Amino acid sequence: MSDCLYCKGKLKPERVTRVQEYDGHWYIIENLPALVCEQCGEVYYTPDAHDRVIDLIQNGTQPIRLESVPVLDAS
Repeated sequence: MSDCLYCKGKLKPERVTRVQEYDGHWYIIENLPALVCEQCGEVYYTPDAHDRVIDLIQNGTQPIRLESVPVLDAS
């Protein structure tokens, strides 16, 4: 894939940060390879990147650090 499905902009490989919920827990995965649209910023993950996220979470990889995240209620 070389063009964005939404705006037809060009995709370029980048390292991104992804927030992922799994089994009731939230994870921040940094430096994940992705394709990012230069025009609109849409992010596309390859099957390999998806597999890497699952592998990191399911195999109990030790985090490089812990972050505290504020939780807001919009109701």
